[in-house]
Amino acid sequence: MLDNSVVSAQRLLRSRLGRRLLILFAACAVVPTCAVALLSFVSVTGELTRQGRQRLSALAGSAGKTVYDRLSFFESDLRRQGDALLACAQQPRRAAASGCGEDLLYAAEGIAASSRGPIGILAGRRGSVDPLSGLQLPVLSPGQSTLLVRPAEPAPALYLVHRPETSSETLLFARLSPDYLWSAADAQGLPGSITLDLLDADYASVLGASKALAGLSHAVSRAVGQGAVGSFEWNDSRPLLSAYWTLPRTTGFSAPLWRVVLSEPRADIIAPIAGFRRSFPLVLALALLAVVALSLRQIQRSLLPLDELGKGTRRITQGDFRTPVRVSSGDELEELGGAFNVMTARLERQFRALETAAEIDRAILSSVDTATIAQTVLDRVPELASCEALSLTVLSPDGEPAGTTWIELACGRGLRSMVQVQLTAAEILQTQEQPEWMSFGTGIAAIPGYLGHFENGLDVALLCCPLYHGGELLGVLAVRDDPTRRSNETLLDLRRLADRVAVALWNARMMDQVRVLAFYDSLTRLPNRVLYKQRLGQAIGRAQEDGRRVGVCSLDLDHFSRINDTLGHGLGDQLLQEVAVRMQACFRQDDGADAGAETLGVQVARLGGDEFAVVLPALAEPQEALWSARRMLEAFQQPFRLGSQEVFVTASIGIATYPDDGPDTETVHKNADVAMTHAKEEGRNTVELYSASMNSEALSRMQLEQELRKAVELGEFSLWYQPIVELRTRWVTGAEALIRWEHPERGVVPPGEFIRLCEDSGLIVPLGEWILRGVCAQIRAWERAGYDTPRVSVNLSARQLRQRGIVRTVQDILAETGVRPGALAIELTESLLMEPGGTTERRIRELAELGVSLAIDDFGTGYSSLSYLKNFPVSTLKIDRSFIVDVTSSADAAAITTAIIALARAMELDVVAEGVETKAQASFLRERGCQKAQGYLYGRPVPPQEFTQYLEARPRQRASA
Repeated sequence: MLDNSVVSAQRLLRSRLGRRLLILFAACAVVPTCAVALLSFVSVTGELTRQGRQRLSALAGSAGKTVYDRLSFFESDLRRQGDALLACAQQPRRAAASGCGEDLLYAAEGIAASSRGPIGILAGRRGSVDPLSGLQLPVLSPGQSTLLVRPAEPAPALYLVHRPETSSETLLFARLSPDYLWSAADAQGLPGSITLDLLDADYASVLGASKALAGLSHAVSRAVGQGAVGSFEWNDSRPLLSAYWTLPRTTGFSAPLWRVVLSEPRADIIAPIAGFRRSFPLVLALALLAVVALSLRQIQRSLLPLDELGKGTRRITQGDFRTPVRVSSGDELEELGGAFNVMTARLERQFRALETAAEIDRAILSSVDTATIAQTVLDRVPELASCEALSLTVLSPDGEPAGTTWIELACGRGLRSMVQVQLTAAEILQTQEQPEWMSFGTGIAAIPGYLGHFENGLDVALLCCPLYHGGELLGVLAVRDDPTRRSNETLLDLRRLADRVAVALWNARMMDQVRVLAFYDSLTRLPNRVLYKQRLGQAIGRAQEDGRRVGVCSLDLDHFSRINDTLGHGLGDQLLQEVAVRMQACFRQDDGADAGAETLGVQVARLGGDEFAVVLPALAEPQEALWSARRMLEAFQQPFRLGSQEVFVTASIGIATYPDDGPDTETVHKNADVAMTHAKEEGRNTVELYSASMNSEALSRMQLEQELRKAVELGEFSLWYQPIVELRTRWVTGAEALIRWEHPERGVVPPGEFIRLCEDSGLIVPLGEWILRGVCAQIRAWERAGYDTPRVSVNLSARQLRQRGIVRTVQDILAETGVRPGALAIELTESLLMEPGGTTERRIRELAELGVSLAIDDFGTGYSSLSYLKNFPVSTLKIDRSFIVDVTSSADAAAITTAIIALARAMELDVVAEGVETKAQASFLRERGCQKAQGYLYGRPVPPQEFTQYLEARPRQRASA
C-alpha cells in the first residue's frame, strides 16, 4: 500500500500541475513564515540596538562626569593649597617636617613651582616633573587653572597649571597620574565587554594607546559634528556601537576638549536574538517537511481523479466513447466522473449525427457559386432524410421573384433538370408566415406554382424549408417524402441543413459582390484601376503575339471641381455616370446593339475622381488611337443634362501606344498621363500624343520642384531691392523687394523661372511669409542705422491672399519687427481685385485697416472694369512695363499710358511706371505728369548692402530738390 502511494506521488510530481501545486503549497507556508521571521528579527534587532545606544550614552555620560569631577576636585584642591605649597617651597626643612602637599600626592606624581627662575620641586618624587619642554605655557590670570597635555610614550603626560591669587609671578605645576582619572579598577566596573577611551581634541588617546585607536579616532571625528554627545557605529575587526560624551568647560578651570568614548561589540548587544537565528532554520525545515507531506496527500486525492478525467477526454478526442472513467474518491470528484460518463454517452450519439452533417457542410461551404452548391445539396440530402425527390429553388440576387432558378432530382433514377420559375407575392408571403417549414399535399395545402414539377398525377406530400439569411429570402428547399415516416429528429436535421444552405448561398452572393467591388467602379459600373491594369496587360500580351499595337487614352474632365462646388457632389456623380455612358457609346457597333465597349475589345475604365482610361487593342497604326480620342471629344460637344440644368463639359486626352511609347503596362499608362497633363497645359479640350520631350519636361519640372523645396529648407533665397524714384527730383522714394534664388550649381536663378512653380506647388505660402519677415527686418535694420528709410513694396500672390490667417501673419510680423505699417506696401494683381466679394475682398480691406499701403501691380493688363478703384483702398497704380517699352514708338502704348496717368491723377492716386530704361521714356512720362518710375535707368535690383548707397544719397537729393 505504501509502495503504491509512493508511486502515485512520484507520478503526480512528474506532472506539471502536481509540481505547481506542491510549489504553491510550499510557498504559501514558507514565504509568510520567512516574512514574519524577518520582520521579527529586524524589529528585535532594532530595539536591542536602540537600547544599547541608550545604555552606552548613559554610561558615557556617567564616566565622563566621573573624569570631570576628579579633574575639578584635583584643581580645587590645588587651588586651596597653593599658598601652603609656596610657603613650603620657601622653607624646605619645615615642608619636609610638616608634610606639605602630602594630601595631593595620591593624584599627582609631583608638584613644582616656577617663577622667573628654574622650576623647583615642591612635593613628590624629584625628577617626576620634567622641565615641560615643548609645551607653550598659557597666560593665566590669578586664581585661574588649566590642563596641559604633553605627548609621550607609552601615555601622554598630564599637567595641571595654576596661578595662585597671592603670587602673580608664580605658576604651580602638578603632574597627574592617568590612573587617577581612570584606573583599571574603574574599567572593571563597566558591564560586559564595554571599553572606555578618553580622547583629546586631536582624537588622540589621553589614557594611552588603545587597540584600534586609529579606527576609533576616525569614527569619532565623523560623528562629533552631531553634537557634544551622541552615538555611532563603526567597524574594527567586527562591528562596534559607540557613544561619546564631551567634558564641559568653565571660566575658572580651562579644561581641555576631551571626549569620553564607550564602545561595545554589536554582536554582544544583539546577543539575545542569536538563539533565534540558530533555531529558525531548523523550525522552518520541519514546517516545510510537514507542508510537503500534507500537500502530497491532498494533491494525490485531487489529481488522481483529474488524471482519470483527462484520460477520458483524450479517449473522446480519439473517437473512443465506450470506455468510462473510474473515480472512487468518495467526494464531489466522484460525482463529476459519473456526470462525465453520462455526457460521453450523449456525445457518442450526437457525433454520429454530426459526421453526416459535417460532410454536407464541407461540400456546401467550400463552393463559391450557386450551381455547385445546388448540386452538392442534391447529392447529400438523401443521406439525412429518406425522400423520393427534392429540389432547391434559388432566387435571383436582385431580389426580384422573376428569373428564379430551381434544380430537381428524382431520387433513384438520377433525373436532374434546371428550369426558370417565378414566385408570386402570395407565395413569398406564405414563406414569411411559415419560416421554419411548410407542408403541402392532398388534404393539406395546394402546391405552389414554383413547385409544380413535383405534380405527376399521384398523391404528393411535400416538406419545404424556406432559406432565410439576415431576414432576406434566398430560396426554398423542398423534399417529397412519406409523411408517416417523419420524426422530430428528421425535421430538425432538415431545418439545420436548410440553415447551412442559406449561409452557403449568402456566402456565394457576397463573393459575387466582393468580385464586383474589387474590379468595378461602384458609381459607373466601369472596370476600376485594378481590372484596367489587368486588361491592359492582357491586351499587351496579345499584341506581342500578333505584332500589333495597343493604344491607351488617359482622359480627365476639365474644371470638374467647379461642378462639385457649384452644383453639389450629387450632380457631380450623375455627370460621371453620363460621361461613362457616352464614352462606352463611342465604341459600340454601328448597328446600335446594346453591347458595350467590350464588344469591340475596347475597355473603358474609371480610375478615380474624374479620371478615365480607355484601352484600344489591336491597332495597326497609332493614328487610329487619335481618331478614337477625337470621337470621344466630339461626344462632349453636346450638353449634359443634370437635373433641371444643362452643362457643357470638356475633356483633355493624352495618348500613348505600345510598344512605341513604352514596353510595359506601367510605362504606357504613365506616358498617357504625361500626355494628358500636357493637353491641359496647352489649353484643355484637346488631344495630345505622347512624345519623349513631354517626359523630359515633366522630369525637369519635378526636379526643379524638389530643388525648390530643399532651397526653402536650406535658405538659398535672398532679397534684392530696386529703387523707385521721383521723376522730377530723381529722389529715391521707395523700393520694391525682389527675391533671388542663389542656386549652388546654376548660380542666381531669376524669379520668372520658379515663382510660377512655387504657386502651383504651394511653396509660395511659406516663401511669401519669409519674404515679408525679411523685408520688415531689413526696414528695421535701416531705421536703426539712422537711414531715412523709404516705403518698400512686396508682391502678394493670389494663393497667399486666399490663405487663412494672412492678415494675422502680416500683423504679427509688423509687431515682431517693430516696423510701422506705413513703411510696407503690398502689391496686388488686378485679377485679385476683380474677384467677387467674399474672403478675398474682406482680407484686402483688413490689410488696408492695418495701415499697410496697397498698390496694383502690372496695371492695364487685367480686366477692363475699373470699378474696383473706387471700392478698394488702393493708393498706387504701377503701369506695366509692356506699355512703357513702346511708349515712345507706339501711339497705342502712348495713349494707354497717358490715359492711365490721367485716371490716376483724377482719382488722386500715385503712379509708378515700371521698366523705364531710356531717358526718352523718362521724359515722356515726366511731361504726362507721371510722378514716379522704376527701371534700369535709375537702378537695377541690388543686395541690401548696396542699396544703402541710395539711402545715403537721399539727403543730398532732398537738398537739391
